[in-house]
This record gives sequence, structure tokens and C-alpha cells, in this order.
Amino acid sequence: MKIWNVLLISLTPFYLFGQNSLGPRLTAMGNNGTAVTDVWALQANPSGITSLEKPTLSLNFIRHLFSNEISTQALVAVVPFKNNFAGASFQRYGFAEYNENKIGFAYAKKLGNKLSIGLNANYHQLRIASYGASTGFSIDVGVLYHFSKEFTFGVFLSNLSKQKFSSTEILIEIPTSFNVGASYLASDKVLIATSVSKKLDESIDVSLGIDYKIISLLSLRGGLSAKPFKQYAGFGLNYKKFLLDMATTYDANFGYAPQIGIGYAF
Repeated sequence: MKIWNVLLISLTPFYLFGQNSLGPRLTAMGNNGTAVTDVWALQANPSGITSLEKPTLSLNFIRHLFSNEISTQALVAVVPFKNNFAGASFQRYGFAEYNENKIGFAYAKKLGNKLSIGLNANYHQLRIASYGASTGFSIDVGVLYHFSKEFTFGVFLSNLSKQKFSSTEILIEIPTSFNVGASYLASDKVLIATSVSKKLDESIDVSLGIDYKIISLLSLRGGLSAKPFKQYAGFGLNYKKFLLDMATTYDANFGYAPQIGIGYAF
């Protein structure tokens, strides 16, 4: 099984490497975070953390069911101070013979009531058994603009300078992506989001998601993405300062990937 894991990762880096954990809420909405405000926007568009009013911490765990040994663990934290916001993130993906670690530090700022900007600096580490380890750095930039209370537009550029790992023996690159998205608050209960994403050397992906707040305590979510075609679903519970979110992703080639997130707003 361990040999199969290594071969699987080696043959499909486009799918396995650089999959940011966006938290269960954004994942359940079809991985739509470019124009959605959330603590996990730290990974999808750092300017999206500017809606948070209190320091917030969230943990996330993903089990990749095509292999019992492969999982993702992630953590995000955001601290607001006036119109400025500081964030930190950590993510680990893989198993004993192959693992990726990413640490990020973000700064976002509100420029008036409509425009927000965000910057995320990331430190990457990749370790492959028998090949050793390599490190790299990348910078992400995001912009969020609120045309109105209902309509929001976002742009997110990841690793715009196309930084690579330091080791010449590891050919996997740090992904570069361009993302444009919009969200529409149809009512005080329904949020619809969509985005268009393009990774270098990959097809354009279009996704659509919805968040339906049935009651103040419970939200239901769903989404779709085109390339590759995936289906998403999940729900969230919001009780006082505690947040519990669950989601699952279905890919025809790799099956289901359930995840759970626990958050606390101080």
C-alpha cells in the first residue's frame, strides 16, 4: 500500500499537490472562496478575512478515502484590529513517505466600506522518502470589492512570481493559479457563489456553490465544479461562539473525501 501511495502521488501531482484546504464551508460550496468572506478565505483570498469582527480560530481534518494513510490537517487563525487583519495558517498533507507542509502569514486591510486587499506569504516544505526534502516560498495577493450589500467581486492570484522548490531533484512546482469570483446574497438566508480558476498547464475550472441558512443554528451547502467534474455537499452548525462544519467532495476517479472543521470566535 505504501508503494502504491508513492506511485499515485508521483503520477498525479496535478491533483495531489497544492490542494489548499479551504475549510468545510467553502469546500461544500464547490471550493468557492474567491468572493466569499470567511476565516478560511485566508487560503482562498486573504482579503476575504476582513469581514471578521472577532479573533477566530479554526481546525480542519480531511480523510482521502482512496488511501487510508493519506490525510490533510490544517489550521487558520485571524485577529482583527480596527481596519487591519492579521492571519496565520498551517497545512500538512500526505503520509510517512511523502508529505507537504505549508505555513502562511497574511495581512489584509479594509480601504473604505467597499474595497479590501490581502497579502499572504507562504513557506513550503516538501519531503519525499529516498529523495530528501526541499523548501520554497510563494506570495499570494487578493482583492475583494463590494459593489453592494448583495453583490461581491473577488480576484485572487496565487504564487504570481512562479516560485519553485530549491532542490533540482524535485521537479514538482509550487502551483500558480489565477482566480476570479463573485458572490450574490439572494436573501438573508441564501448565498450563491461562483468562480473561474486557471492553474498553469491545466484547463480552466468553473465552479458554483450555495449556502442556505435554514435557521440561525443550521446551514446546508452544495456545489459543483467542471474540470475535473466534482460534487460537493456539507452542513454547518453555529452555536454561540462555536462553529462545526462538515463537508465531502466526490471525484469519480478518487471517490469521496470527507472533512470536518471546528472553529471558535473569541
